[in-house]
Amino acid sequence: MSRFESMVQSGTIVPTALSAIDWNKLGFGGIITPFIGGSVALSDGIFESISIVANGNISIPPLACCLNYGQELFEGMKANRGPDGRIRLFRIDANAARMAKGAARFMLAAPSEELYRKAIIETVKANADYVPPYGKGALYVRPILAGVGMTLNPAPSDTTIFLVTTVPVGMHYKGSSMVSIKVETDFQRAAAKGTGWVKAAGNYAPCFLPTSEAKHKGFDDLLFLNQTGTHVEEVGTANFAMIKHGILYVADSPSILPGITRDSVMRIARELLDIEVVFAPLELDRVLGLKEFAGEGPADEAFFTGTAAIISPISNINYEGKDYCLGENVGPFATKLREVLLGIQTGVMPDPFDWVTIIE
Repeated sequence: MSRFESMVQSGTIVPTALSAIDWNKLGFGGIITPFIGGSVALSDGIFESISIVANGNISIPPLACCLNYGQELFEGMKANRGPDGRIRLFRIDANAARMAKGAARFMLAAPSEELYRKAIIETVKANADYVPPYGKGALYVRPILAGVGMTLNPAPSDTTIFLVTTVPVGMHYKGSSMVSIKVETDFQRAAAKGTGWVKAAGNYAPCFLPTSEAKHKGFDDLLFLNQTGTHVEEVGTANFAMIKHGILYVADSPSILPGITRDSVMRIARELLDIEVVFAPLELDRVLGLKEFAGEGPADEAFFTGTAAIISPISNINYEGKDYCLGENVGPFATKLREVLLGIQTGVMPDPFDWVTIIE
């Protein structure tokens, strides 16, 4: 028995019956798939072979480093079923590389690209019946890396678990609907030289309170600013971009998560759609058409990108109590970018970048 198998209380989490799933009413979570995959590495940093086991709770000690000191990060991916019925995964190599960089920063053992790829593919294959039909959603894949060794000292764990779990999901935000967001001025998402660029679990809980407050005021999400309050960073858990005068502006910052969807959108825009892309720090004033940008007006279109969000268009940005309306209908650029991105992910369109892995 592998170390991973010994940690999983196999079968203690009962999967959702396929007959109970309404593929037309998928939310974002709530359905349990039958299998999880993973591996464990000790202080030598070498992971054992991947194991696929029946879904279950994980046994970790109360003094596990991830519970006491937040030594944990994760990735987010999707498995999409195409109209041909085949299952496709998107940019496994990029997700593996991002996890490895985050692991180095958090002093966790990093799974190799080969091990990461095998874990993702084998876990998705085991749960293949739970990949929604084409056009109904996707199987969200959540790889987790956590320090589970015991330590009372604030020091890195000597044991790392690599876990892959899955859940069928609908659209986090519907691409055909517009989203209203509020510029957050009281809270900031990440420190200037902190770990905002790591997909760390600890980056998300501090956003719960301001996001909840914004939703109680009728907004869908928040737009966080940088440490000086002058440049945009992220929309909640996704990257921000806008179209202005035919140019795609994508917000960059050392404390922004390097989004894989963001990178994909920029490459599609440049190489397939012949759209000029400016990837640089992005002034809030430029987005809203304020101060030195007053003569330009606000963005023609704005949207955010991410694995869950895909490309979600923004109808309104509220800043200091004032609404800046960007349109009631999804703009042509966001529509086209989303069409091409989803087309590649589902096999409807050619994949000139070799991004897609087909699960046989």
